[in-house]
Amino acid sequence: MSLTFINMKYLKLIIICFFGSTIISFLGLFILSSLKYIGAGDSDFNNLPYGIAIGINLCFALGTFPIFLNLNNRVRSSPGWSATSFFLLPAVFVFILLLAMWDQPWPGILFCIPYLALLVVLFLNFRKNIVPNTYLHK
Repeated sequence: MSLTFINMKYLKLIIICFFGSTIISFLGLFILSSLKYIGAGDSDFNNLPYGIAIGINLCFALGTFPIFLNLNNRVRSSPGWSATSFFLLPAVFVFILLLAMWDQPWPGILFCIPYLALLVVLFLNFRKNIVPNTYLHK
């Protein structure tokens, strides 16, 4: 395997998380707007939550770029360091986001949970495919 293929594997993880969580957030927003829970007023900001969903998921995707630290064999071979490279910045971003929107629970559910759920699934799949002792020189 070439180094470019490995880089594309990590980039595909980020892209899958971004588009998957954005679609799930859009579905949730569509359901909430059809139930008139959000966007019920006559204003120019009826579609603002869709833009916020894209922006928050884009920030999550940019915060997931430390996944590329798994190119280092020491980080990839250690489950703790690998999990840190996957989840540290998104966890900090979730904490900041929930502190900023503490008075309304739906943004945390719609915007944070889909991305983190997809990231957990892809991390478990990534760890399952790690060959043990690949960091040893032969």
